[in-house]
Amino acid sequence: MHKRFDREVWVFKDSFTGSLAKWLVKQSPYVVPDNLSKCLESFHSKLDFLCVWDSADMAQVHLKGLTHDLNMILESIPEICALNEPKNFTDKDFFFLDRYSAEPNPDDNFIDIMAVAQNMTCDLAEREDAQAWLDTHSELISIPEIKETI
Repeated sequence: MHKRFDREVWVFKDSFTGSLAKWLVKQSPYVVPDNLSKCLESFHSKLDFLCVWDSADMAQVHLKGLTHDLNMILESIPEICALNEPKNFTDKDFFFLDRYSAEPNPDDNFIDIMAVAQNMTCDLAEREDAQAWLDTHSELISIPEIKETI
């Protein structure tokens, strides 16, 4: 595992749910995945198994092992597991596409749940990387002057 994942980060519960929404939509063959609201509500309600949240629904989590923990939660939600299966079940394990193939049927595609969990962890790592960079390059941050109006 890369050393950037060997650290703890502070995160809001809603940040996890927002990241899940982002990655389910980005990886879906459809504009909106089936049962998105139900997926998000179920996931949000199971986040208490991940860590102890404070009164502001914020917690410190360690990135190492987070993908595995998130994947365990995601795989416990039937609506999310359904997204991990193509709607068109065929006897073929795989098929090939090339640039001359007809446009693929989205019902033949699926969302890779483990990839969603990994991308959610990477989101947190990238956010922390950006914050660390900003903390060491504060001279590059422009803050507009606030002028009093009378």
